[in-house]
Amino acid sequence: MVCEGEVTEDDYFKSFPYYGKLGAASDRGYHYSCGAVYIESGAGQHERVVSKAHKVWVELKKKYGTISPNEVWCVFDCDGDSDGLNRAIQAARAKKFNAIYSVQCFELWFLLHFQMVTGAINKTEYDKKLSEYLGICYTHGTRGMYELLKERQDFAIRTARRLWEQKEQMGELQGDPITNVFLLAEALNSAYEELRNRQSNT
Repeated sequence: MVCEGEVTEDDYFKSFPYYGKLGAASDRGYHYSCGAVYIESGAGQHERVVSKAHKVWVELKKKYGTISPNEVWCVFDCDGDSDGLNRAIQAARAKKFNAIYSVQCFELWFLLHFQMVTGAINKTEYDKKLSEYLGICYTHGTRGMYELLKERQDFAIRTARRLWEQKEQMGELQGDPITNVFLLAEALNSAYEELRNRQSNT
């Protein structure tokens, strides 16, 4: 998994049980269980994320053998550059990588833990609304969001999927607001459950 952001996405995804509970950390940031999980943050914007993901994929294939392109996840935001986002999505798909994106920011995924969002709102409004819901002073880069939100994750997945389906029907899969982070959340949860079941049967 290669993320555009240096803090928000990195901290959030590294808090999932699949990353933190099943393995042991090495000095390079790998966590081992029955399969390796690698998360790299701060890759730069848009197409740079895809380029970095390809580099990491090649390196890990050399080290561990076959790794399918569909096991590679590129995570980025719009950041006010819809053309750049579109190029990055197309670049990821061309390599058969998963393109995970939010328009306009990752905080949309956080807010969907509490409410449906159907219209564009200012980025500062995300901070304000999250602060109200969580009872904290939320700012971009606030750590510990997985723990704060995990009890509402099922609601977020359902809400984000409903938003995605609505946008898909409208032909606006890159229109503000939209996110498919729910796909990655489901994949991480599913991988964790599979490994737990495998371990309990050995």
